[in-house]
Amino acid sequence: MSLQDLNLNISYGPTDDRLNSFFIPAMAASVRYERAAGYFSSSMLAVAAAGVYKLILNGGTMRLLCGADLAEDDVEAIRRGHAALEERVAKRMKMRLALPESEYVRNRLEVLAWLVGTGQLEIKVVLPKGPDGHPLPGNNAESYYHPKEGIFTDTQGNQIGFSGSINESGTAIEDNYETFCVYFSWNESKPYLAQVRRRFERLWEHKEDNWIAMPIPEAVKQELLKFRPAMPPTRDPAEPEEEPPIAPPTVDADQYERILFRFAKDAPRLLHAGRLGMTTCTVTPWPHQTKVAEILVRQFPERFMLCDEVGLGKTVECGLALRQLVLSGRVRRLLILVPKSVLKQWQEELYEKFVLNIPRYDGQSFRDVFDRELRTGEANPWDAFDMLLSSSHLAKRRERQAEIAGARKWDLVVIDEAHHARRKDFLNRDQYRPNRLLELLNGTGQVVGLKDKTDGLWLATATPMQIDPVEVWDLLKVVGMGGRWGASEDNFMRYFEELRKARDSFQNADWPFVLGMLDDYLGTGGSVDDNFGRVAESRVGFVEWDQVKSLPTSGNQAGVLRQLSPTGQMVLIEMARRHTPIRRFIHRNTRSLLREYRSRGMLKENVPERDPRSEFIPMKPDEDNLYRRIEEYIREFYQKYEAERRGLGFIMTVYRRRLTSSFYAMRCSLERRLRFLTGGQAQGAVLFDDDDLEQEELEADIAESLLPAVEDEAMKRLLLGEIRYVEEFLADLQKLGTDSKLEQLFRDLGEILKRRESVIIFTQYADTMDYLRERLRQVYGSQVACYSGRGGEYWDGEKWAGTSKEKIKNAFRQATDLKFLICTESASEGLNLQTCGVLINWDMPWNPMRVEQRIGRIDRIGQQYARVWVRNYFYDRTVEADIYGRLDDRIGSFEHVVGELQPILVRVGQAIERAAMATEADREAIIEREVAAINNAVRGEEVASLNLDRFVDDRVETAADQPAPITLPELETLLVTSLALGSRFSPHPEIVGAHLLDWHGDFQAVTFNPVVFDEHPNTVTLLSFGSPLLAEILEAIDEPIVVERDGVVARLHSDTGVGAVGYFDAGGEQSKQVRTLRDLRATLDSGQAAVQLNDVGSMRADFVGAMQERQSRAANIDQTRQRSAISAVEEECRQLLLEAAYIELGKATQPDLFDDLPPVEFSVVAIENLKRHGYPFRGAISAVSLAGLTVRDEDPLYLRLLNRRRDALDRRFVGITEKLKDALNRLVSSRRAASRSGGSEGEVVSVAATLYGKCVR
Repeated sequence: MSLQDLNLNISYGPTDDRLNSFFIPAMAASVRYERAAGYFSSSMLAVAAAGVYKLILNGGTMRLLCGADLAEDDVEAIRRGHAALEERVAKRMKMRLALPESEYVRNRLEVLAWLVGTGQLEIKVVLPKGPDGHPLPGNNAESYYHPKEGIFTDTQGNQIGFSGSINESGTAIEDNYETFCVYFSWNESKPYLAQVRRRFERLWEHKEDNWIAMPIPEAVKQELLKFRPAMPPTRDPAEPEEEPPIAPPTVDADQYERILFRFAKDAPRLLHAGRLGMTTCTVTPWPHQTKVAEILVRQFPERFMLCDEVGLGKTVECGLALRQLVLSGRVRRLLILVPKSVLKQWQEELYEKFVLNIPRYDGQSFRDVFDRELRTGEANPWDAFDMLLSSSHLAKRRERQAEIAGARKWDLVVIDEAHHARRKDFLNRDQYRPNRLLELLNGTGQVVGLKDKTDGLWLATATPMQIDPVEVWDLLKVVGMGGRWGASEDNFMRYFEELRKARDSFQNADWPFVLGMLDDYLGTGGSVDDNFGRVAESRVGFVEWDQVKSLPTSGNQAGVLRQLSPTGQMVLIEMARRHTPIRRFIHRNTRSLLREYRSRGMLKENVPERDPRSEFIPMKPDEDNLYRRIEEYIREFYQKYEAERRGLGFIMTVYRRRLTSSFYAMRCSLERRLRFLTGGQAQGAVLFDDDDLEQEELEADIAESLLPAVEDEAMKRLLLGEIRYVEEFLADLQKLGTDSKLEQLFRDLGEILKRRESVIIFTQYADTMDYLRERLRQVYGSQVACYSGRGGEYWDGEKWAGTSKEKIKNAFRQATDLKFLICTESASEGLNLQTCGVLINWDMPWNPMRVEQRIGRIDRIGQQYARVWVRNYFYDRTVEADIYGRLDDRIGSFEHVVGELQPILVRVGQAIERAAMATEADREAIIEREVAAINNAVRGEEVASLNLDRFVDDRVETAADQPAPITLPELETLLVTSLALGSRFSPHPEIVGAHLLDWHGDFQAVTFNPVVFDEHPNTVTLLSFGSPLLAEILEAIDEPIVVERDGVVARLHSDTGVGAVGYFDAGGEQSKQVRTLRDLRATLDSGQAAVQLNDVGSMRADFVGAMQERQSRAANIDQTRQRSAISAVEEECRQLLLEAAYIELGKATQPDLFDDLPPVEFSVVAIENLKRHGYPFRGAISAVSLAGLTVRDEDPLYLRLLNRRRDALDRRFVGITEKLKDALNRLVSSRRAASRSGGSEGEVVSVAATLYGKCVR
């Protein structure tokens, strides 16, 4: 439960039950409590302890501020140096800590004493300070300190504060007169809460000028510890006593514990343990993430694309599902490929959020999340570990593709940023040229593709369509889209074009084609959605809905279409829209969908709006002059290198991007360039860093072919000619004065910090980041930190020192000591930035989607600010400023997420490159032309007829409330209170909520609390499922004693397939399944030993049925995938036959003396006539059905072929012959493979049963 779930008043008075309606509920939902109370006394402590016992149960922490006073002689003795301050304060406080006035007060003191003893309570004493710096005596001090305030914080960071007049006298302690107001971090009272928090923190940190804050003297602490009870308090003395229930007969304690431990060990393999992974990780998922993760688990090994908008948690969805599948044993071989820049971040996220320590492979070595090198004896590195994390940059290389093809098969492969797998050429559809990453997935004629080396496959990308809808088609083919949809990209794109026509006018669409595609979808794994069917029937009635849903297979389509009512027509269009492979294979959540969740009360976290603003910053004369000269040098040598070899000009486009980032980044690049030019070392490390090559290299395979051939004489002369330019520019760059962009930054920060607490600054380059951090450090000191591919760095007072992501994250979240975080976007994934409401884009990437991804770091669910501020910096009068400034507001302002316009956005980068590399004379015309084309496309919503958001599942659904078998608090109780193991756990002396575990003679810091683990992932082990340490602990307990009859519970287990376990009890007249630890405890506590082995029959039947259902589901997925693949190749053969027939019909219009062409006939006979050519035509015509193929003289394909010359038609016929040979071979192979696996009925489920009962000693 979070604080937001509580129903609290905004104020409380003497007639309210403050304890039970405010303090106890708030404390029960909290993990941290800060309290500023009055002057130290036993009665004050008793009031401050109201409800605090709940904090003990939560493993939470408390900080308490209280006042103290000194006598005149105490102060005088301190002034003269005759006495120490701590000694005199201790003396006075011990006097105030008299014997408790009542048992009530004593009981409350016991609560605080327990917390002090466990280290969960920290107390500081506040004394007023006089002008001379010494404390004031009591007669002057009493009126000074009287705050009565507090702050509660829950695991999600929600806070509640209170402030008011609270009677802390001994006489009124049990019925005191108090009034206080309540403030909340999620509504309009937040500023008042901030004041309470600020006052507390300033006092605590000894930052208030007229106050002294010091830790409670050790002598007083020891006095307080005398009240510590033997056991932790479990109730407040003001709560009414509850009558203890009569204890039922129990199973012997030792056996009882053994059964519970056996259940905990079995929990991941329980048949209905679907929520175990989610409940026992460190993430609290949002509804849309729960929905997607449960689909991924339930439908495994089905393949999917995860396409949520940036910032909505694709990685969380993926991690939640991965965790459950790994824990249950359904995924044992796992390969995750991610961009190189986020490889380490992915590894950390999987460990910190999902308790999965998966080795990473960088091409040289294997390392775990703690950077320990792991040894392996495997010859093939991809077989070194069953679960492996590596970079797509590495895996796509030719030599690595062969290694991957030779590795063992995986259960699941995950590809992050999968949109990088794409074609090199979208315009020439006759020539398929995949880049290396797409080639890795699909394979080549010689090397098997990764998609054929795995059962499950998940492709994650926020932008599956970068330029053209064919990119979506390519990725859908990878995840299993088959049939007519997968046979031809033309079919795929034509379907959505026909639906666009139908929206304009129903009769305009080619409905036979649409219905044929719909029939194919339903025949290759798709199905009509039941929810849609109910809504459709309610709109048109049973009869017409029956006609509509039967249309795809109807023999009278034309007649039914003519009879449809206008509403029936709309239902048909909607049915066609909702039933496509996009809806089946792609999961996509958008911010608009999340706002719908929030409006229905299913999502409590904030979904922020954006407040963007662009700053066009004029350059100073010396900056402007140097900028233009460097720009001219870049443009000149770009053209020279392109003339030498196409692609070498990329070097200069890198420098041009750096120029608009910062003059310092440009200087670093030119220094590297000069070393290259003068040293003659053709090494990529000399020319570039990872910031330069990250995305371009992944998509275009640049790194393997980029470097110039320096042995070429013409190239040598060209390189030498650069040296003079570079040396001159470096000298001028050294002379530059103040950076005008930096001046703008300081002005903005001054204004921003008046209203916001922290700022994140993004840049493309680590060089620029280094420049910025040094300039900001000179003004803001240690409040500045940075994060890049090097990891986290902060100023330690003397130098920039490395630090962990957890420390950066925690400090920035608090925004007290750390207010400025400078990041390169490639390294920012995984940083929790919801507490930051301001983002400054120091430089603007040429691709607006990169800007979108940056904004997604703070425009996230749970953002504490209703509106996030975004500031975009441009040097004025530059190409970037001109183009971004003229773009339509829908894409130029970044006020809204622009993912659906991605195919248009990619043109922005192309436009900037063309204009930047053009001459001054041509530049303005290019900018006008390019911007006009982009804006026209945006305003006309020209997205090639395919907007994914219109075709994905956009239903708002509530996930079923399915309890997990065991929760982390239950696991903690089981282990820490265990008779066998409890003595091995003791409270951690420094980390509240953690334990020290005595294991194998070593003390290890462990916790069961996700919040504690999130704050200390490198020093504390989370004892949760997936942790090897937890598995070892559970194994240490002996197996339960087995009985032959009169069992309390039956355990059924099977090792068939991945195996499963189930627990059953006698539960009255018939057996029932025991699904949770709570149910198991109830069963054992009941003491009913009534289960007999011969009664296990019905239990076994239920268990076997559930296992067979899971097996059947997996088998059906595999068979559907095979059918889809076969039908795709069949359709490919059919389309090739049709085109071959059209070529012959086209050649007949250009007769040749030596022609041996049959008579012209536009019917299926034209296809059958191809048999005369023998192989492969005769075989293909026999292998596939020609039903449904229509040879028409108005077919657009035939009409296009009519315009070809005779020799071109001959060449095309030869090409089709080769393609048909390949397709026919693939068809034969696929059918053979299907026949070999088609007869399998799956393994027979074998089940063993065991009865557990009372111990016999």
